[in-house]
Amino acid sequence: MNAVLQLKVQYIGCMGLVAEIRDTALASLPPARKAEFEQYLTPESVARQAVSLFTPAVNPVRILDLGAGTGILGAETAAFSAQGSSLTAVEIDGQLAALAHLTFEHVGVTHQVVCDNALSVLLDPVFDRVILNPPYKKITPISLATESGYVSVSNLYTAFLVRAVCALRPGGECVAIIPRSWMNGEYFAPFRQWLFSVCSIDVIAVYGSRQDHFKDSSVLQEIMLLKVSKRRQCPIVSVYNGIAPLDDLRSKGHRDAMLNDLLVGSSRILRIQVQDALLAGLPTLAESGLWVSTGKLVWFRNRDILLNEPVKDVLPLYWSDNASSLEATHPMMGSRREQWVDAKAYERHVVLPVGSYCLVNRFSSKEQSRRVMPSLLSSTVPFVVDNKLNYVHQGTSRNTIPLDRELAAGVTLWLSSSLVDNWYREVSGSTQVNATDLRELPIPPRHALLDIARRLPIEDKPSHEDVDRVITTVVERLNR
Repeated sequence: MNAVLQLKVQYIGCMGLVAEIRDTALASLPPARKAEFEQYLTPESVARQAVSLFTPAVNPVRILDLGAGTGILGAETAAFSAQGSSLTAVEIDGQLAALAHLTFEHVGVTHQVVCDNALSVLLDPVFDRVILNPPYKKITPISLATESGYVSVSNLYTAFLVRAVCALRPGGECVAIIPRSWMNGEYFAPFRQWLFSVCSIDVIAVYGSRQDHFKDSSVLQEIMLLKVSKRRQCPIVSVYNGIAPLDDLRSKGHRDAMLNDLLVGSSRILRIQVQDALLAGLPTLAESGLWVSTGKLVWFRNRDILLNEPVKDVLPLYWSDNASSLEATHPMMGSRREQWVDAKAYERHVVLPVGSYCLVNRFSSKEQSRRVMPSLLSSTVPFVVDNKLNYVHQGTSRNTIPLDRELAAGVTLWLSSSLVDNWYREVSGSTQVNATDLRELPIPPRHALLDIARRLPIEDKPSHEDVDRVITTVVERLNR
C-alpha cells in the first residue's frame, strides 16, 4: 500500500468518533457560552474541505489549530499529514480544550493543548500548517504587532488570522474558514493591505449557500475557505465560487486568475471574479467627480424631531421605504414611519440641500433579487435622509452638492443595471451596500449617463430588461 493510500485509510478509520465528539459538544454547550465565545464548531464536511487545500507533504509537519474547539480541524489535518507530525492547539474554553485533548488522543497525534486566549498566547513562527475557524465577532479596533509593523483589525476573525499568519514559518500554509466580509469595505482595508504584503493568496473558495455549511449553528454570513502561504504572491489564485459542503475541491472545477485582476481600487477590494469586460477602462464613481455619503439622521437619537403630520416649517424625511423603486416617493402613504422632521433638524446638521440625488439602500435582504437598489430623488425643498440610505452627489465627504436631475437619473439607471448588481455581488459577500464600495464602482462618463437618462425616462418606469438593453448598448459603444 503506497503512502497516500495508507493516509486515506487511516483518515477514514479515525474520523467517525472525532465528528461525534464535535456534535455532542455542540448539543451540550450552553447558549450563553456559545454567544460569549462566538463558538461555531466546524462540521466534519467543512473541515475535510479545508484540510484538502493544504499541499500534500510526505515529511512530518508542525500543525497549529488556533481556536481549536473540540479539535476537529486539527485532527483532520493531522490524520491527513505524514506520520510523526505534531500538533499544537489553542482553545480558551476549558471544556472544549479537554474535548480537543480527547480528540487528538483518538487520532494518535503528538499534541499539546494550550487553554489560553489565542490573541495573547505566545506563538513562535515555526508552524508548517495553521488551520482555524475563528469567532466572527466585531470588536473595537485594536492594533496587533507583527514582524512588518502594527496592523489594525476590527473583527475577531481577522485578529485570529493575523496571529495565524505570524505563527507560520517561511513557506508555511494557513487555511481559514472565515466570513467573506474582509474582502471589501473600509474597516478591513488595513488588514487587506497587510495580508497582501506578507502572504500569497493561493485559494479562495466561497460557499454558495449561507446556511448549508453550518446547518446546526445558525451561521448566516457568507462563508469562505481562504488558503494563504507565507511567501511572495504566487502567479495564480485558484477561485472556487458557489461550493457546497460535500464537494471534493480536489476534483471540482475552478478558475485561475492573477491576483491583480481580482483587486479593485486604492483600498484593494478583492473580487471573486475578473471584472466584466464591459466595465474595463471605466473610471470609478469617485474618479468621475461623484461621491457617496450616508444619510445623516440617526432616528433613535432624534426621536424628538420626528413628525407624523406636515405642520409649519417641516422638512421631508426619507427612509428606505421611500426609496423602494426607481423614483423616490414622499410622503409614503400608510407608512408606520414618520415622514417629516421639524426645523430643529437644521441645528443638528442633518439637512441636505435642494436638488437631485441618487439614493441607495444600505441594506438588502437575502431574498431580494437585487443587491443594489437605487432611487432618484429630486427635491424642491431641503430634506433629511435616514442613515440606512446612501446618497450619490457631486460634493465631498464634508460638503454635499446636488446633481442636476438628468445626471442623477442617469446614475440611478446605471446603478439599477444587472452589470452593476453583478459587480457588487462579486465584490461583497454582505447584504450591506457600503458607501466605500460604491465609490469604487465603475461608471460611464457623464455624457453617456445623460444619454442613458434621455433614452430611459424614469417617469416611464422602465423595466429591468429595458435598462439592461440600453446600458449594454451605450457601454459597448464606449468600448469601440
